[in-house]
Order: sequence, then structure tokens, then C-alpha cells
Amino acid sequence: MVHLELELDRSSDVPLYEQLQKKLSELIDRGYIEPGTKLPPSRELASALGVNRNTVTAAYDGLSTSGRVRSHVGQGTFVAHREPEAKDPMLFRFSRSAHAAAERVRPAPKVPEEHPDTIDFASLVPDEELFPVEPFRSVLDYVLRTEGKKLLQYGPAAGYPPLRDYIAERLRKRGVAAQPDNVLIVNGSQQALDLICRSLLDPGDRVVLESPTYTIVLPLLAQYQAQTVAIPMTPRGVDLDALEAALDRDSRTRFVFTMPTFHNPTGITLDLPSRKRLLEVSARFRVPVVEHDFDFELRFDGAALPPLKALDERGSVLHIGTFSKGLFPGLRLGWIVADREVVAAIERSKLIADYYTSLLLQAAGLEFCLRGHYDRHLKRLAAIYRQKSQRLVQALERHFPDDVSWTTPEGGYAFWVTLPEGLSAESLLQDSAREGVIFTPGSHFFAAGGGESFLRLSISRVPVERIEEGVVRLGAALRRLGDQSGRGSSPSREQMPAFHI
Repeated sequence: MVHLELELDRSSDVPLYEQLQKKLSELIDRGYIEPGTKLPPSRELASALGVNRNTVTAAYDGLSTSGRVRSHVGQGTFVAHREPEAKDPMLFRFSRSAHAAAERVRPAPKVPEEHPDTIDFASLVPDEELFPVEPFRSVLDYVLRTEGKKLLQYGPAAGYPPLRDYIAERLRKRGVAAQPDNVLIVNGSQQALDLICRSLLDPGDRVVLESPTYTIVLPLLAQYQAQTVAIPMTPRGVDLDALEAALDRDSRTRFVFTMPTFHNPTGITLDLPSRKRLLEVSARFRVPVVEHDFDFELRFDGAALPPLKALDERGSVLHIGTFSKGLFPGLRLGWIVADREVVAAIERSKLIADYYTSLLLQAAGLEFCLRGHYDRHLKRLAAIYRQKSQRLVQALERHFPDDVSWTTPEGGYAFWVTLPEGLSAESLLQDSAREGVIFTPGSHFFAAGGGESFLRLSISRVPVERIEEGVVRLGAALRRLGDQSGRGSSPSREQMPAFHI
């Protein structure tokens, strides 16, 4: 381990952790600290410098991000072996759309590598510990035995016909007038969105979407050089007056993107009168609606509402569904449901994009559903998420400051938390991550920027018995942040709105 003699300027406006990071970077870059050298433990260096341990941890995190050091749990932090910089000029010139998309991709929150006890409220993906692997292995073996030669051949771009028929039948039970030729099978809902954008958008076209919105749609729209028009959310869902005004102002809107059921990130479900009005407004302005119905089957409270497609009398709704949230993300099976001519046009785009979706996985997914495994699994998930939701709300009521509010969804994974004005979720994350708790800051979900005082908590990957501990740590971090900001006394919870954007 190297012995470091460093001095920090406490009178400088530059934060101490930045000073420390810069000095260590210079020593590493000039070769004074050789690759493979172990740096002092953060607690030991903090003591030697007379600073808080968090100062050293933040400096080490910056060195790790720049690739100068590597941390190993239980071993320490070591200077990394770095490849020499390439001397040849860059041969590739990336497009403006690629750069625009890259600017909208936000890194996933993470905790320091050496932290031994992570509680993850950030991930909105299913918990693999709940996957019904053995039943799926059984159906995969079965379809390989019975149809293997056919299923390992090229397939139709529109999808495996028996699966298209099953999806149409399942949607008819929800009130959707769907036939197999209204269904296009795709590689998950993300490809569905990509194909819709590819088929409907030219550079400069406008897309109206909720604000906040599904974070991954923002880089996608940037990739297609679309302009976004953000419509605020209300406690009942998207603000329909604002939506109507936006469509009235501009005739270049190509579609409205919405998540009416268990909206991501707010968890809000659009009520039935609002669903009908949304379709009336879109029909009046002749603007299609793209309905992302990604986790409707994960309802654990309240009565089910019909999807927008079930209320669609004019063929204006493109409905997206997926097995990713209720079953396995790795299966990459989703679907688009729309009028026949729309499906035919998007099918041509899919043929160009990747030709077809795996017949083997489509057949296995269908067999899994036909044997009743899928519905049994959904019933199990509903019970688990109901318990997690109740545990989270109880913990929030006990351990969060009174001036913090949140939504309580009827299904899905997402809870939307509103912090008092002046508090930053990004700052909170920096503190809570050091304590092993991560979430997603609200700024990730706004097309036009903002959202600093919001955050999303996801219950998908947190074991039910760890939820309260995670909220305890978050509540303590919130109080520390409030103390640092110099806020006065908090109003009682009864005075706080349940939701505001």
C-alpha cells in the first residue's frame, strides 16, 4: 500500500473531494502511483487528512468512474492498469441522431462497489427469484420435441400464427375487438415503440407525451429526431385540457404516447371517463394514440379498467403489450395490436429491422400460457406485490418526514414521491447510495428537464422483509438533507397534497 502525503486547501471554493480526486489523478497519470498499487482505505486516509470519510469515498468514486482505480469488495481500492491511448484518429463519425439519443440516456443508479448491503428501489425489472423457470424449461423441451425442426427455421415477420391467435383471444376477453391479423409479434415492447416510430415519424415531427414519462422513450424519440410536447400529469392521469390545447396549437403531431394503466413512473391509472375523453380528443384532431399497456396484468388492488384499445371505435389506438413484466424480460416477447393496414405497414418495418421474432420462444411462450402457468404466475405476483405495496406505504408513513408525499398505485411497481420544494432527489441519492439504498431520481423522466424534487421507488426487486429497512435509511437521509438545506418545521401530512407536478 502506498503512503500518501497530500494537502487540501480548506479556504478554496473547490470542494475537498474534488481537490483530493484531482491530486490523486495527477499522481496516477504521471506514474508516481503505479498500476496495481493499493490506495489507503477511505477511513484511514480520511483520518490522516482530517476530513469526513464521505469526502474520500466521493474522490475514490470519481477515480473509479474515470477508470483510474478499481475497487474490490473486501480487498480495497487499486490503481488500474490502463491501456495506452490510441494515437490513430477516430475513423467513425456518428450521426446527429445517435448523439441526440446518447444525450438522453441516463445512467442507472448504483451504490459504491464495496457496500455489502444494497437495497434496490431503482430497478423496474422483475425479480428473477420469482421466475417460474422449471415450468418454462418443461414447455421449451416439449415444443422442441414436437415442432423443433419447424421452430428452428425462419418464420413469418408478423409472428407465430397460433400465438397471434392466442393474444387476440386474450384481448377479446378485455373488450378489444381483435383478430389474429390485428396482432404483430415483436421482440418486447421496446421494439414495438421503435417500429412505431420508424413507421410514423419523419425528422422534426412532434410527439405528445405525459410529463413525467417512461424514461426509455426519450432517447428513442431523440434517435428519430422527433420534437416532444410534454403534457403534465394530474392525480387522475394526463391533463386532458392541456393535451387538447397542445393538439389545437400544432397540426404536426404524429401521435400521442400514453401509459394509462399503472403509469411509469407515477403509478397513476387513468380513470374511465378520462380514457373516453382522451380518445374523443385524439379523434377530433385525427391524431393516433400509442397505448403502452406494459404491466396491466400486475393489478393487486381495485377494479380492472378496459384498455384504450377496447374503447377505440375509430381505429386510432396502437396498443402495445408484453410478457416482460409478468413473465421473463429475457423472453423478449411483445405485441402491437392495431388495424390491419397499420399492422401490415409496421410488419414491413419489422421485416427490414430483424426479419422475425424467434419461433421457438413464441411457441414455448404460447404453450406456457395454454397450460395455465402464466395465469397462475400472475396470481402469485399479484399477492406478492400487494404485500410489498402495503409494507412500503406503512414504512413511508412511519419513517418519512411529514412534508413528503407519494402516490399509491393499484398495480405495477412504481411509487412516485414528491419532496418538499428546494430538496433535490439527486442530492438525496448521493447520500442514500453511500448507505446502500438506491432509487431513480425524477429528473430522468422529464422530456423538457426539471423534476428535481421527485423520485421513483420501485418495489419489484426489494424483498418484502427489506422494504422497511430501506425506507428507514432513506428517511434518515432525507432528514439530513433537510437539515443541510436549513428548512423550517414541516407541515403535518394532512396539509400536504397527495400528488403534484
